[in-house]
Amino acid sequence: MRQHSRQVPNTEARRRRAVVAAVGGCAAVVAGAVVVAHLPNAGQLVTIRPAAQGGPAPGTIFVANTGPCCNNTTQQFLTPGSVTLYRPGSSGDARPETVITKGIGYGPTDMAVDSSGDLWVGNQLSNTVVEYSRAELAQASPAPTVTIHVEGAGGVVFDPSGDLWASINFATAPAGAVEEFTKAELAKSGTPAPVFTLNEGDCRSAFDSSGDLWEGSTINTLTEWTKPQLARQSSAVPMPKVLISSNLLNGPCKPVFDRAGDLWATNAGADNSSNVTNVATVVAYNKAQLAKSGSEAPKVVISSPGLSNLLDAAFDASGDMWVPNHVRNSAVVEFTKAQLAKSGAVAPARTISGSATGLNYSIDVAIEP
Repeated sequence: MRQHSRQVPNTEARRRRAVVAAVGGCAAVVAGAVVVAHLPNAGQLVTIRPAAQGGPAPGTIFVANTGPCCNNTTQQFLTPGSVTLYRPGSSGDARPETVITKGIGYGPTDMAVDSSGDLWVGNQLSNTVVEYSRAELAQASPAPTVTIHVEGAGGVVFDPSGDLWASINFATAPAGAVEEFTKAELAKSGTPAPVFTLNEGDCRSAFDSSGDLWEGSTINTLTEWTKPQLARQSSAVPMPKVLISSNLLNGPCKPVFDRAGDLWATNAGADNSSNVTNVATVVAYNKAQLAKSGSEAPKVVISSPGLSNLLDAAFDASGDMWVPNHVRNSAVVEFTKAQLAKSGAVAPARTISGSATGLNYSIDVAIEP
């Protein structure tokens, strides 16, 4: 990168330039990102932001925190949860850019970002799904833009058309369920009626590029339901197109697809609340493996000593995976795309952890596109 011999003037116009170079070090600027540039001679740090920020920078990391669990009588979380936001590339004992508490109830167990960059949070034990618009996320103390009442909404995911699907826990539906809400129903607060209900599913879900729904489970399976099956309302549960099981699946509660179409699942493993003894893993099935039912071993199995009770994962624009560690130290870790290419014991490339982070039993992660 070309270097300049003169100091950059400390003016608002200069701070908002799209490309920055400074003597003694270069800073590459990604559109929309927050950049800290070291200016020579003056020895100062200047935060450079785009002229029209309007919300979180691309790559912002959202983390849902449940707090400790549980009351022995009611099995409820002890305190309301939170969502903490970290700037792209954060690591170590990083302070959150924003802490969201308004609208976050007991058990914020899943998040999704829609095509507009708005954040949606499922509060399982408070029976709500809440939206925070991009503009609201730019505020110091964001408040919900929309709140809809959905009993037991433990998971939230958007299909390719923009409809929201909420995974319903056992307390509300005996066998679990997944409910669909249209974009029109999401436009205002209230108690909308689902336009479709799949009476099956005890965990969270993901959509592939063709619009098929894949469900994780606590019984060590991954299940595919086709788009046509999701358009037929019936009390009978349709036969899944694909059912994958393996002894290397251990509570794969949240599936997630990478850009190549491979399906990844984090293994929750045995959760002893505060003393998890097993080593959690992240596994992947390639597109060919997803074409048929069976008990084939995953294409990739990643283990990382010290991590346990992994309940979610999300990919950033670089293809790196971010994983929250729910029980042990609440850390959020990153595995690079290169690290995910083959099986093995892998040390995270980056870890967000420490007293300043505000992490408190982190359970879910989402990335601003």
